[in-house]
Amino acid sequence: MNNQIDLKELRAERGWSRSDMASYFGVDVSTICRWENSGIPSRGMTRKALEREWAVSFSNTRACQE
Repeated sequence: MNNQIDLKELRAERGWSRSDMASYFGVDVSTICRWENSGIPSRGMTRKALEREWAVSFSNTRACQE
């Protein structure tokens, strides 16, 4: 069973484009692409903001070292 949280799926559930999500979090679209493909940051404010926004814990997903 796959317990990983899919950031792309969460974004799509909101009906957000990558551009929408980038604007919301104050990052470039390329950053959203990297998060979806390589994993979200392993720590820091961005990770906390993402977890707050979707009321999830990303402990079960890939995390990139950023």
